[in-house]
Amino acid sequence: MKRILIVFLFTGMSLTALLFGISCSNQIPNSAFVAPLQTVSSKNPPWTNTPTFTFTPTPTITPTPIPYPVSGFNAPYALAIDSKNNIYVGDTGNNLIKQFIGGYQNANWPAGKIKSNGLAYTSPKSIATDSSGNLYVVGSGIAVSKYDTFGNYVIQYTTTSPAMSFLLGVAVNNSATTLYVSDSGNKRIVAFSLPGGVSYSVFTGSSLSYTPYGLAVDSLGNLYVAGSDNSVHVYTSAGLTGTPVSVPGFNAPYAVALDANNNLYVSDTQNGQIEEFAVGNYSSSPVNIIGKELLVNPEGIALDSSANVYVVDSGNSELFQFP
Repeated sequence: MKRILIVFLFTGMSLTALLFGISCSNQIPNSAFVAPLQTVSSKNPPWTNTPTFTFTPTPTITPTPIPYPVSGFNAPYALAIDSKNNIYVGDTGNNLIKQFIGGYQNANWPAGKIKSNGLAYTSPKSIATDSSGNLYVVGSGIAVSKYDTFGNYVIQYTTTSPAMSFLLGVAVNNSATTLYVSDSGNKRIVAFSLPGGVSYSVFTGSSLSYTPYGLAVDSLGNLYVAGSDNSVHVYTSAGLTGTPVSVPGFNAPYAVALDANNNLYVSDTQNGQIEEFAVGNYSSSPVNIIGKELLVNPEGIALDSSANVYVVDSGNSELFQFP
């Protein structure tokens, strides 16, 4: 496999990314998407995406150009993009969250450190944003921490009897009325009522037969859950009780994401790729394989308003963009 060299040239406030030596090849791993509502099995089509990282700088921040490797990430897991296309990366190994605006790291947001009740936040594993630009972060600890658009700590959401533990996924619905959390240590999904978060419930009504990882909500309010059973599960907005039907396929899927048309993206982590499924055809093969032979351990996924796919790769300690 050829190596990638990314060189950034600056002219005024313009930024150009030159990519050299990208090699791709086809592969047909055994992959499947399975959910209580529908079943998907997949065979990989040829990978045709060319990764790029081209940005337009924004003059309203203190710019730190994105180098290669990107800002010295250390095993990043979490990724989110807000409605203004600002990018948030949970740099797990460095216990930081980094904000990028127009392709530049915002060194003033807030000095790289995210804090919870005055304490530095540790090991961010998942990030979600709502329609107002607030951030919801999970990682080490027993609570979800909320931050405003300036990175200021707002509030925490937690449970009692039992307390949440080993939180690996977080998502907010489009109307910002419900916050979902993968309470992985208790094998359940917890739903909080927003904005206050005082009221919460166990979303699926019982303990799951698998450990939930990444979460995403589509425009209809359906919840997508990546599971330890090598499957992705779909629940209606009302939730389901009992054990979802599950057929092995993916190899350790960690995160899920949806574009504006509800096309589904899954980080097939151990297979080193992202699989895209067309809306309404989750029972068919993926329509696209992204990052094959480039990604090592893709974790978090997010899409911007132009449907560009962003991926953080804990194996490469990198942030990638695929048009």
